[in-house]
Amino acid sequence: MTNARKNAALLLFNTALFFAGYNALLAVFPLFVVFRGGSEKAVGFLVGLYSFSAVVFRVLLAKAADRRGHKWLLGIAVFTSLTSPAFYLFDFGLLYLAVVRIFHAVGLAAFFTASQTLLAEFSPRQSRGRLYGLYGAVSGLAMAGAPSIAQWIVTNLGWPAFFLSLGVLGVAMVPGQLLLDSPKWSEERESARSVSFLSVLMNPSVFSSSLGIAAASAVLGGLSSFLPLYTAHVGLTQFGVYFAAFSLAYTVSGFAAGAFSDRVGGRKVALWTLPLLSLGVLGLTQLKSYFLLASCGFCIGFGFGAANTALLVLLTHGAGEAERTRAVSVFNNCIDLGMAGGAMLFGGAAALSFKVLWLLLGAINAAGWALIMLFRPHVSPAAHLAEGK
Repeated sequence: MTNARKNAALLLFNTALFFAGYNALLAVFPLFVVFRGGSEKAVGFLVGLYSFSAVVFRVLLAKAADRRGHKWLLGIAVFTSLTSPAFYLFDFGLLYLAVVRIFHAVGLAAFFTASQTLLAEFSPRQSRGRLYGLYGAVSGLAMAGAPSIAQWIVTNLGWPAFFLSLGVLGVAMVPGQLLLDSPKWSEERESARSVSFLSVLMNPSVFSSSLGIAAASAVLGGLSSFLPLYTAHVGLTQFGVYFAAFSLAYTVSGFAAGAFSDRVGGRKVALWTLPLLSLGVLGLTQLKSYFLLASCGFCIGFGFGAANTALLVLLTHGAGEAERTRAVSVFNNCIDLGMAGGAMLFGGAAALSFKVLWLLLGAINAAGWALIMLFRPHVSPAAHLAEGK
């Protein structure tokens, strides 16, 4: 096995562990807030606070990563994944829980930027889409059973056992972190410190990819906060059915989108698949059975999984090596801002009517599709030269 393949395998292994823990907590956290005495608005606030805090930390960590390297940044994510579950065990009120969410967000900020940038550095340009497709497939497989398992652990063993299991996942990430190589720095990477976030955002590929994924992420933010409450409202208590269908579709579409992006470009793949996300959300307005819940989950997972991979390929192709860390940081910040917005801004719509919420989120995703359609992609000449293409 070559060093590049070894490093990619280690990254994908830790990606599976990280996403298993991330999606397990994502699925049951609204119930945990209610368990601690929180309301629907508290659920939205705490879910959104996690994503919003990651946005702030990611700006700071991206600058530090340009000095210390991306393996160091990945180590920050491993450390927080290992330690943060223990803090959820203490009950000092919702304000304390907000502080825990802010600390936990450091790992979210660090992992996405570090892992996605390292994958680009360990892969040749012409096959990067397939590697990002594997990244999406691995994360999808990892979250396939995580929500249902999380719900089972919470119901049968309790919250302490659940958070202990999250800590075990963090421990399992340590060997992969220690064995991972640090990429060599090129001359262009040395100039990364002088690149501003504003100049990166002005790159059309970065701009369209980031705004498109922000709109799609707003849909997921609203779903993560309010879908467990909505399914209980309509009498469907096994909301893990949705997450299983979502993760299956996310897995398949992420891998396929990566391969197709290498052939036809990420922009086309995103435009072809994002409408499925709106279709799935609109289907929730008629939710009456587990079959329809699974069908909506499949459409949402396929649309988001394919678009996420395709837009990430578009972004990394359009950004030069000096811009890449901050471009990926901007992309993931838009994901978290979208998640935070979907969770925090639409609590009033959910309180008024869940159906109004689903219609609103479907329209927001359609607006993101329109932005991707309007802005043509741009490939940085430096992206070709730096990689010898």
